[in-house]
Amino acid sequence: MIAQIQGQLISKEPTRVVVSVGGIGFELLVPLSTSRQLPNCGEPVTLLVVFKIDRSGVQLYGFSTPEEKEVFELLTSVKGVGPKAALNLLSRWQPEEITTAIRQGKTELLRSAPGIGPKKVDAILKRFSESVPVGVATSADLCKPTTIADALNALVSLGLTRKEAQERLNKLKITPEMNLQDILKQALAQKG
Repeated sequence: MIAQIQGQLISKEPTRVVVSVGGIGFELLVPLSTSRQLPNCGEPVTLLVVFKIDRSGVQLYGFSTPEEKEVFELLTSVKGVGPKAALNLLSRWQPEEITTAIRQGKTELLRSAPGIGPKKVDAILKRFSESVPVGVATSADLCKPTTIADALNALVSLGLTRKEAQERLNKLKITPEMNLQDILKQALAQKG
C-alpha cells in the first residue's frame, strides 16, 4: 500500500494535485488545508497518502500532516461517510476542531460541510461516542482506548443511559492524573 509520496509537484488545483515520482504522475485529491500548504509547481513535495478502492476504481488522497490523515481515516471509517464528505470537513476545519466537535457533540459544525447531513452526523457521533475522550483532545486520541471510554461504560452499567453518562462526563474537568475511580466519583456525585 502507498503511505507517502515524495516527488515534484507538477499540477496544483484547490482540491487536486499531481506529483511526479520517477516519471509517473500520481493524482491525489487533497483538502483545502493541504492545498494551501503546498509549494509552487515544479518544486519538491511530500504528501502522506490514503489509498482507497471503491466501485469507481482506485483513488489516492493526500495530506500534509499526520493529523489530517488520521481524521480523514477515522471519518471514512464511519458507514455512510465517504472520502468526499471527509475532505469537505477537513477543508473547512482543522483536525483538532473536528475532534473537539465530535467530542462535544457540536452537530452544527459537522453539518456545515457539504455532504454531511443529520444522518451522517448521527453516525459519526454514535461511532465515536465511546472512543472520543473528554478534556483536551487531539486527533490521535480518537483511535486509542481511554479511561474516559471505560468511565462511560461503567456509568452505563450502573444504570445511566449513554446520553446521561456522556453529559456527566462532559461537565467534568478531567486531568491526565485522574484515574477511573476519580472520574467515576465525580460523575456520580453530580445531581442528575
